[in-house]
Amino acid sequence: MMNVLDGKSLMRLREEYAAAVVENMTHREALSYLRQVIYNDVSVVSGDDLANKIIRTFGQEMYDAMVADITTKEVRATSTV
Repeated sequence: MMNVLDGKSLMRLREEYAAAVVENMTHREALSYLRQVIYNDVSVVSGDDLANKIIRTFGQEMYDAMVADITTKEVRATSTV
């Protein structure tokens, strides 16, 4: 028989569930899940908004390095076709 919880008890059950899920994940599963959550957070923002978020969080140098890495890989991939 299930107890139906509400209010604070339901919130606590959600917290317990989340903790149990995380505790039962491998390190690799946890990282993969976390990456997906973070990706989903920015999946619908514009390029300008994403650039601003990266610069605000990590600084201009990191943003420039990310863009350079991506564009260098794209150039390499196209030149080998």
